[in-house]
Amino acid sequence: MAANSGSAPRPSSDGSPPQMIRRSTLVGLLCLAVGLSACGTTRAPQTALAAPRGEALFPGGHYWREVTTEPARMRVHVLELDLRRVRLELTAGDTSKGREHVAQTPSDYVRRNDLAAAVNASYFTPFKGGSKGGDDYYPHAGDGADVSGAAIAFGRQVSPVEPGEDERVNAILCIKADQVEIIDGQDCGRPVDHAVSAGPRLLAAGQARSFEAFGRAYGENRHPRTAIGLDADAPRAWLVVVDGRQPGLSEGASLNDLIAIFRELGAEDAMNLDGGGSTTLVVRRGGHPVVMNSPIHTGVPGRERPSANHIGVRVTSEPRP
Repeated sequence: MAANSGSAPRPSSDGSPPQMIRRSTLVGLLCLAVGLSACGTTRAPQTALAAPRGEALFPGGHYWREVTTEPARMRVHVLELDLRRVRLELTAGDTSKGREHVAQTPSDYVRRNDLAAAVNASYFTPFKGGSKGGDDYYPHAGDGADVSGAAIAFGRQVSPVEPGEDERVNAILCIKADQVEIIDGQDCGRPVDHAVSAGPRLLAAGQARSFEAFGRAYGENRHPRTAIGLDADAPRAWLVVVDGRQPGLSEGASLNDLIAIFRELGAEDAMNLDGGGSTTLVVRRGGHPVVMNSPIHTGVPGRERPSANHIGVRVTSEPRP
């Protein structure tokens, strides 16, 4: 949406890359099936703080995938990050096309910047979804695009605070080395290396945020989703991507579904990022970027959308204490 498991790796039957597959139903999503209030307001207990799940794809990065059928069929991709071993960064600004960024796919972003992984980040404009399978969309790779809300990359303000431009943009991810936090609004309130505004915010200090101001359907409609969550008890983050708009594979997640997923992971804070046809998770494997999910740009499974900016994951040379 722009501006508008526990076993060894094996090939997937749906044509996606070999990866860790665990077919289970998330406890938090079962709570959703009987109503979110049944889950309570406390965070899910963390059972293995020092033992990451899934497949180790790079130092500080573990990946797994879960398929759940209740309350809807969802294919959920999780990249768990140890912030002592990796750092998060945002796409650098590029005004050569007259806007804040030059659009590129997540795969191109990973390849050009020698990153371990990346997901799409901000909502952006101008945007045109295009016809099914067509090339009449905007932006193409190489076109100029502006992000919605504040963004900082490598200590430089790429996009200003823009209150009221997009009501969904009500939170900001602030990154200073391995100190990462999510706060309300679009201002980190201190110097940071990187920051990205998006939303809505999903969790704040373990409490679920309400989406009633946007209308009931806003929190319940299912779409492809990209989101990030943070652990309060350890230097750990989760990038979560949910495939959607692909009957038989994955219907997508609601914002309430995302809350349940992050609670099950043990997140204390979480925020939604751009989703829909932008939703993409890319990981470097064998020296090349590999798309781990099934993007749905222009209604075509597997087609990546060029986006304005991304959250990148870079492995640090030495673990930080």
